[in-house]
Parts: sequence; C-alpha cells; structure tokens
Amino acid sequence: MKKNIIIKDDFTQEDTWRIFRIMSELVDGFETLSKVGKAVSIFGSSRFNPDNKYYKMAEETAYLMAKAGYAVITGSGPS
Repeated sequence: MKKNIIIKDDFTQEDTWRIFRIMSELVDGFETLSKVGKAVSIFGSSRFNPDNKYYKMAEETAYLMAKAGYAVITGSGPS
C-alpha cells in the first residue's frame, strides 16, 4: 500500500479555502485605504540609524508631505 506524503509548503495540499481568506484580507485593506484620502507610502531600511543622513532626509520628506496634507504610511518600526 502506497502512503501519501504531504510535503510542507506544498500549495496543492493546503486548505483550498486559503485563497478566499487571502482575498478577504486584500479587500479589507483596500476598503481601509480608500478612506485615508491623499497618501504617500515611504519605504525605508532598518539598517539606517536615526543619525544617518538618509534617515534624516526621509524624516524631513515625511514631515513635508504631512504638512502638505498627505497621510504618510510607513512601517515605522524596528525590524
């Protein structure tokens, strides 16, 4: 008798409803962001310290964007 071996991370053997859960999270995100209005997202790196010139430039850019009326979206946390 042949045994069925399920390989971890084999998408063909995972819960078939997973795609609907992922889709619902995407829809929730779009609904939330649709209420934000004008916004900009700033992507950075956790490799820079707050005293780094590029870090400071990003802070200044975010400040100016917020002052101009944009919502600033960022991870804003340590890695």
